[in-house]
Amino acid sequence: MKAGLRVSISLVLFFSLFAISTKVSIAENKSVVFKSTETPPYWSPTLPNNGLGGSILQLVSSTAGIEYSIEYLPVKRFRQSNAPYIVGDPDLLMDNKNRAIFPIGVFHSVIFYYKPHHEKFELHSLKDLQGYTLGVLRGTLEGKDSFVKAGIAVEESDSNESLLKKLQKGRIDFCIVVAGTGWYTIKQLFPESLENFGGMDIPDSARPIAIMIDKDITEGKALVRRYRQVLDGTLRSQEYFDILEEFYGKNKIPADRFQQLKSFEKYYSDTW
Repeated sequence: MKAGLRVSISLVLFFSLFAISTKVSIAENKSVVFKSTETPPYWSPTLPNNGLGGSILQLVSSTAGIEYSIEYLPVKRFRQSNAPYIVGDPDLLMDNKNRAIFPIGVFHSVIFYYKPHHEKFELHSLKDLQGYTLGVLRGTLEGKDSFVKAGIAVEESDSNESLLKKLQKGRIDFCIVVAGTGWYTIKQLFPESLENFGGMDIPDSARPIAIMIDKDITEGKALVRRYRQVLDGTLRSQEYFDILEEFYGKNKIPADRFQQLKSFEKYYSDTW
């Protein structure tokens, strides 16, 4: 083979490899757009750093060297979204996309009621809701038929605001809402009558706030590697603790919060 031809082939190979390398590098470092749904104080474009979830996402992503933005969708569109990058509750999504799920926080749900409509109420089992109407976000209640068979009417709404307005007007008797979101929304809608609302914690209702990434695309695989490398250390850092303490208040972080988060990490680690 002539020397000139060997040089030409070498240059072609070099530039081909350079182009491939550059493409991967750009893909790994371009800004990621996460889809979410507005659920303050966890996720909201009107809150500093997009709320609690946004603050944690910012911490984890900056540690991983990932630039991102968040696009907010209505609940119905969020549940139906098959976007490659999503943040929120994995259980809300309807599709079965092959995703890596990284838990970064925890929330739980509460059954809210309006005290002027109930002199006294205690909830020990579903039987206690018999004869009442229970409000839920559309599509979020599994086993709806079993509630109806138990004599519990179920009314769905497309927003937490709608649920709590119906509750205050007496159109529904109770509603299931994420605890922090419920109290935040009540404060916004009914600032003069907060004391008229009550909430009962639902046992074993803890769910993860999570980063979800499509593993079937090249960029997704790269992001999964980077988040996986930093997740454990970041969620046990002083910076993470400070974010939770600012949200809950000094010395008011729920005692079981870190154990619950660890359990979710273990459960979803197979997706990484």
